Amino acid sequence: MNTRREFMTASAGIAALGLLGSEQSSGQSSGGLNILVLGGTGFIGPHFVRHALARGHKITLFNRGRTNTHLFPEAEKLVGDRNDNLRSLEGRRWDAVLDNSGYTPLQVRQSVDLLKNSCEQYLFTSTRAVYTDFIPAVMDEDAPVGPKGIPESEWSGYGPNKVLAERIVQEGFGARTLITRPPVIVGPGDRTDRFTYWVDRLDEGGEVLVQGHHADPIQFVEVRDLSEFYVHLLENSTTGIYNTEGPQAELDTAGLVHGIRAITSTPSNLNWVPWDFLVQQGEVPQDTVVFWNRPSGRYLNYGRMVNARAIDKGMKFRPLATIAQDTLAWHRTRPAESQATLRAGLTRDREQELLRLYRDQ
Repeated sequence: MNTRREFMTASAGIAALGLLGSEQSSGQSSGGLNILVLGGTGFIGPHFVRHALARGHKITLFNRGRTNTHLFPEAEKLVGDRNDNLRSLEGRRWDAVLDNSGYTPLQVRQSVDLLKNSCEQYLFTSTRAVYTDFIPAVMDEDAPVGPKGIPESEWSGYGPNKVLAERIVQEGFGARTLITRPPVIVGPGDRTDRFTYWVDRLDEGGEVLVQGHHADPIQFVEVRDLSEFYVHLLENSTTGIYNTEGPQAELDTAGLVHGIRAITSTPSNLNWVPWDFLVQQGEVPQDTVVFWNRPSGRYLNYGRMVNARAIDKGMKFRPLATIAQDTLAWHRTRPAESQATLRAGLTRDREQELLRLYRDQ
């Protein structure tokens, strides 16, 4: 297998000839890494693969072969199911594996056991939800993880399962382990609509309900920033655990909505409605009132997590305006039904009803 040092040496020579370094470039250099992607056709995967190919790496995609099969004809494609069929991975070797699709400990256990002696490095996409709570003033990677006061044998759900999965990767790959804990991931291709709701809503204009207080802290990560950081980490043989939180500087609700509104041309009026009122009306945070949590209780510092380690290792962040513009442009290419019926956020009728009720108090 090619080493990272060999890749960086080869890359430097190619870059000097003007053949490497653009995201739009394609092809694979002889010094590139051989990377296995478990999944690769969902949200993060395509952005990662596109950037990795542009950097001259060789990609193997392993998935069920059901989604976006037309993507990346230049990549090797192996068909299987990480729940019960990893046979196409047997007897192969890769420099690194990217696991974006591991949700259960069993899935991760099977892939780690099979690959721990045939891959130099395992990059596991975990989640900010692994943390016990978000109360401490300093929320860095050393903060406690896992549910408090619940026997491990009774853990269930997204965050607890990711904690168990992290441990499995660490047990199998040891010092070769690389784990990221991203917050809400946004940008072109995000079909959860949590960020897209705000881009769409502010582009429509009119009377807009904004939950909470204008100073509520916000954190998220743009999918291309995350994907490009992944490639950078693998190229430099980086290991450890990283909070891949963006943006680089602190951002609050006012900065978010005003920043998004600045890229639109439709007049709008922003109306901040307190959390207490919304909860009284049955609107649950992270359900219909989306994208950020109320900074209180266990979520006190949910929007203030420390991202210094990731920045120190070279993570970069696109401006909010760029993220909003690109997300809106992508959203407008979606089928009319997808644009009209978002998976997150208030319906227009409910939004206006809440505004009337709040004003009539």
